[in-house]
Amino acid sequence: MMKTYLQFILFFLLILTPLALSAQSQSGSGRVSGTLLEAGTSKPIGFANVVLLSAPDSSLVTGATTDIEGVFILERIPAGRYVLRASMVGYPTKYVSGISVTPEKPQVALGNITMSASATQLGEVEVVAQQQIVDYELDKRVVNVSQDLNAQSGTVAEVMQNLPSVDVDIDGNVNMRGSSNVTILIDGKRSALSEIPLDQIPANMIESIELITNPSSKYNPEGTSGIINLVLKKEKKPGFNGSASITAGTYDNYNTALNLNYRYNKWSLNGGYDFRQRTRPGTQRNNTTNYYLNDAGQIDSTSYRLQEGERNSTDISHNFRLGADYYLTPKHTLSASALYRFGQDEGSNDIFYRFLDEDRMLQSTSTRNTNEVEDERALDLTLGYRQTFDRKGQELTADVIYNANADDEVALFEERRTGIETLTEIQETLVDDENYEFVTKVDYVHPFSENSRLESGFRTSFERLDEDSRFFNMNSETGAMEYNVDQSNHFVYDQHVYSLYTNYSNKFKSITYQVGVRAEQTLTKSDQRTSNEVFNNNYFSLFPTLFITNDFNEDNKVQFSYSRRINRPRSRFLNPFVDRSDRYNLYFGNPNLNPEFVNSLELGYLRYWGQASFNATMFYRHTTDEIERFRMPTTIAVNGVEEPGTQTTFINLSDNTSYGFEFGANYPITTWWRLNASWSGFRTELSTTQGDTELSSAQFSWNSKLNSNMTVWKDLDIQLSGFYRAPRNDIQGQMEEMFSADLGMKKDILKKNGTVSLRISDLFNTRQFNFLSYGPEFRSEIENRRQSRIIYLGFTYRLNSDDNNRNRRRNQDGQEGGGDEDDF
Repeated sequence: MMKTYLQFILFFLLILTPLALSAQSQSGSGRVSGTLLEAGTSKPIGFANVVLLSAPDSSLVTGATTDIEGVFILERIPAGRYVLRASMVGYPTKYVSGISVTPEKPQVALGNITMSASATQLGEVEVVAQQQIVDYELDKRVVNVSQDLNAQSGTVAEVMQNLPSVDVDIDGNVNMRGSSNVTILIDGKRSALSEIPLDQIPANMIESIELITNPSSKYNPEGTSGIINLVLKKEKKPGFNGSASITAGTYDNYNTALNLNYRYNKWSLNGGYDFRQRTRPGTQRNNTTNYYLNDAGQIDSTSYRLQEGERNSTDISHNFRLGADYYLTPKHTLSASALYRFGQDEGSNDIFYRFLDEDRMLQSTSTRNTNEVEDERALDLTLGYRQTFDRKGQELTADVIYNANADDEVALFEERRTGIETLTEIQETLVDDENYEFVTKVDYVHPFSENSRLESGFRTSFERLDEDSRFFNMNSETGAMEYNVDQSNHFVYDQHVYSLYTNYSNKFKSITYQVGVRAEQTLTKSDQRTSNEVFNNNYFSLFPTLFITNDFNEDNKVQFSYSRRINRPRSRFLNPFVDRSDRYNLYFGNPNLNPEFVNSLELGYLRYWGQASFNATMFYRHTTDEIERFRMPTTIAVNGVEEPGTQTTFINLSDNTSYGFEFGANYPITTWWRLNASWSGFRTELSTTQGDTELSSAQFSWNSKLNSNMTVWKDLDIQLSGFYRAPRNDIQGQMEEMFSADLGMKKDILKKNGTVSLRISDLFNTRQFNFLSYGPEFRSEIENRRQSRIIYLGFTYRLNSDDNNRNRRRNQDGQEGGGDEDDF
């Protein structure tokens, strides 16, 4: 199979090479030059942005920044017709059309180009139209992370708390509309970062977050509840610019970030580095009642296990990013990007157990101490090609993507049991976990008219999970660690997916429609090499989609959509290795899981009133073979004595039906105060059969979120955000309610080149994750808390921002430098 992929890469490169050579031969040696002057004074306008656009399709050809004398030179321009665009803070954008570069006249001197300064300047205040934190569109919601104060110091998980329909649990896992089957993309692609919990990704890496609840067939159908796309920061302005930031938080939490961008002629380069240290102390309580049944299935006796735990983890990570776009010609672009992440996670977990009899009399106690060290590495490589055509909107894109994750984990367990005599056990696990994915994809868009177009493409992917887990017991007589073959496991999982899709869209009067279908062939192989067990699961699937939109006018729209999607079980669902961090509550995967399929329907309405907006959505989702956690009673052997415990794995439910409503609104109370609110309510009905037992659960649940953003002084922004999540059922219990609030402030300083931020997460210290789980032979009440009330203080400095350019121009002109006006 790898030979096939290598052949495809060679074929891909062979296709690109002639295009590149052709592009190079067409690049020519044309040049466009000129000088920007201020109208009326003839003073040069330095440090302005000048770009050259292709006249047929307005695509970017090249760009530059004027020098201190206002002079610009654009070189290596192929023959063609162009439009010049010049922009500078304080001046209306200037366009110069009719520029023609030919083999006979390759050099064009435009001479002096005048720009008139803005006629109106405000003496006391400048009103600036800002992006909403959450923008509502019919097919998605967009969180503009740059407008969210959580992004100054927090994680992507914390920013996601502001997203409608989304919940994030204590481990950074995402839940959308009551379902945890969400696909995470980075810049529209699966990435090494996609496999990392969101509470480990710094928010200052992200430009925006797109929530797509019902994607079209163009998207990979993975993720039954939808797609969350994280868009990384990439500056597209000509010249050199960037930002640097540092943040410190209580409990030894630190972030630093450096983002740099450089754009000149045919090159656009971007890079970044992020350092993060996250420390999270926490506690856990688990009160379990064990029921002993007689032959008739009735409760004969009970016992109790009460446990209290303290844990702490320190996660240190380094992220390096590098990307480049090279414009071969105005119509041909090559792009490449690389991301490398490495870090180490050290954690400890100390659990104290008390064992009580039926009369709640103490029988014995036990202490289990766990120390873990995990080294993490991740690599993401992307090579892309984009071609546009003379017809507006027609384009061809191709990508080759490789991403890999590797974790090496060492865990040491030490348990002391008290009773008649003190007993001590020492155990150790060594886990080598490697996961890599190779993807090739090609997409083509062909417009037939302004409103009609056809999209098509194909995608192939190969993914391998290789997890080798070794378990050791200490021999109390020799003191040596002995390999335990019965509790060790080497698990390898291979997945091949081949897919084709097509979409057709058109418009009739005010109604726009899109119909599409995606066909996929999936080949999977689960190989438990320790026990020589192999399980193959191959299946063919069709994923139709339909979208119908009626634009009553620009401010009043309604859309109906339908899609079929799939959720293939991920590695943590499949790997059968047993996690023994909590000896009496074991966790392991199920390699025999089937994928789950969902049919999803939505009806959405979007309304604008100037700067205010309202969004309402009604949705219905029916899932078969839904993957769900399932807890069962078991017996734990402790020094030759069997004691009751539980084991948790994953199963396929028979059925899951969910339906409900969502409402969202953006409302500017005044020019300096804006509210963003959302409410989501849904009913979930679950059912399954396990052996001779039929299980079912049904409940209505809801959540609400509110953001208040105020600008109360010169460049001082205050954000107060809060959310409430009502209790929610699963097949065996209930997740309890939760409420939390965050407070953030930021102030621009150094003539808007710098920003100081202060943030308090979980302002009232209410964030905790409580569960109730039950079955015929047990009942557990679990309380999880992590230190979530943290105070962050941060500073960001921007390099060569628009405000920098404005300040330099004012100082050079000798008219406006040094005044208080720079603060507005």
